[in-house]
Amino acid sequence: MKKNPYAHQCSSTRRKKKVKNATKHWVCAKVKDWLIEDGSLGAMELKKKLKEHYKVSVHYKRVWMGKELALRHIYGDWENSFDNLYRFKAQVESTCPGSIVVIDHHTINGKIRFKSFFFALKPCIDGFISGCRPYLAIDSTFLTGKFKGQLASASAVDGHNWLFPVCFGVFDSKTNDNWKWFMERVREAIGSPRGLTICTDAGQAVMSGVGDVFPEAEHRECMFHLVSNFKKKFHGKVFYDHLWAAAYS
Repeated sequence: MKKNPYAHQCSSTRRKKKVKNATKHWVCAKVKDWLIEDGSLGAMELKKKLKEHYKVSVHYKRVWMGKELALRHIYGDWENSFDNLYRFKAQVESTCPGSIVVIDHHTINGKIRFKSFFFALKPCIDGFISGCRPYLAIDSTFLTGKFKGQLASASAVDGHNWLFPVCFGVFDSKTNDNWKWFMERVREAIGSPRGLTICTDAGQAVMSGVGDVFPEAEHRECMFHLVSNFKKKFHGKVFYDHLWAAAYS
């Protein structure tokens, strides 16, 4: 046999332990489905999965680059997403008049950088004022993507005792200034309905923001956080059997 008619598909038998042919584009194609199922997978976990499924050891940096490329294919580019915020604001305001979209930014070295974001749809504002009891639960949770921060929300309870979203905000951290900024936007959206009650956790920043912007509102601490603090000192059957019953009453 003088000639092999089939295309050569394997790497050199003298190859090193690290496979150079596994480019970031190859890694991107292989890990994309895994990231769609679980976007929190890190580069080290993906490196182990590639080793398990394809029997190749890919350099960590190349896996990381492939992962970043895959995330851009799935979710879009971070910079373009920021630019689209202003298009989103214009579209919401034109199709749903009365909605509030606030985008704050600052300039660093001549470049515009995101600072904070607030979003409240007009139907949600009207629904809260007209159809919900005057109660708002306000809290925030951590953003775990490429850029960290806080996702804040103000939610109500409707006539069916279902959760009713009123507005959302994004800022970098739980500071007094950020919570005050969010509370001011909430007040712009809903005003100060008669008998308004606001429920928060025991964070000093959010409590300060409520006190500064809604001094006339009833401000109460979430029962879950009160119970957590009670448990540090009080225990026993009487406590566990009657505390929540007393709260619900």
